[in-house]
Amino acid sequence: MNRLEFLQGLKAELEGRVPHSIIQENLRYYDSYISDEAAKGQAEEDVIESLGGPKIIARTIVDAALDTEDRPDGFETFGSGPAFDEAQGSYTQRETGTPHGRQTDPHVHYVDFSKWYVRLIAGLVVLLVIFLIMTVFFGIMGLAGWILSYIWPILLIMMVVWMFRGPHR
Repeated sequence: MNRLEFLQGLKAELEGRVPHSIIQENLRYYDSYISDEAAKGQAEEDVIESLGGPKIIARTIVDAALDTEDRPDGFETFGSGPAFDEAQGSYTQRETGTPHGRQTDPHVHYVDFSKWYVRLIAGLVVLLVIFLIMTVFFGIMGLAGWILSYIWPILLIMMVVWMFRGPHR
């Protein structure tokens, strides 16, 4: 297996399993590693054989990406680095500076909901908002009930007076 086949196999194993930024980062790393070892005099095939194959490395990368707390979420870095060109077998710089030609707003913050504690905090915030809405609603209804409980005798007296006096014309 040569370097190009190895990198294509690694990319195929990683696609859809980790963010694009992690794929590009690892492809750059292994491309550089194989080139450096080949420059030291080792044959590319021997270097690739010592790595253990793309499936084993992909499994390690996927496990590390899913287990680590500080993994990138892939939003801001998606497609921002040099891309691996399969035809040339090397990395090329992208023509656009932003992914898919979109303009990015530096003031936008993306929340990574893949972490358990972020989901817990979001759930607690939602429950707090629901609790506050219910408190306000039932507080208003309770206030109306309290007012009506003290005002009904007055309303009853006014109705009796109105019935005996008749309408004023």
